[in-house]
Amino acid sequence: MDKLKQLRFLLNRLFSQIFIGRNGFDNLATTCSVTALLLLIINIFAQSIIIYILWVALFGYSLFRVYSKNITKRYAENQKFLSLTKTPASYINLMRLQIRDRKTSRYYICKNCHQQIRVPKGKGRIEIRCPKCSTRFIKKT
Repeated sequence: MDKLKQLRFLLNRLFSQIFIGRNGFDNLATTCSVTALLLLIINIFAQSIIIYILWVALFGYSLFRVYSKNITKRYAENQKFLSLTKTPASYINLMRLQIRDRKTSRYYICKNCHQQIRVPKGKGRIEIRCPKCSTRFIKKT
């Protein structure tokens, strides 16, 4: 058991030394790696050269991002990726919340500032005030 802890410590130290001054895993690299893994699994059954080329390209790009020393450029690319995926991610999160709280609450989005607002279900027609911009609108719960 003690040898296993020493080995884990040495591997941890080795990986931390490798990643000094490197970009490391960010959201874009993680998304590329997961997509490459899914393409690899699909290619096991499909046996397509196109899927194989896409897999190699995505996996290579994710490794390039992880080991890159140009951190400022990789950071700018990751921020651009996050800005492009912010809207779809917020709608997916809203749908997840609506499914989770479907018995007790309703969710609305303010037309003015796009703030998510949760109101109790079963209260009839109520006036809802946005906590962020104070816009008022009437909705049926």
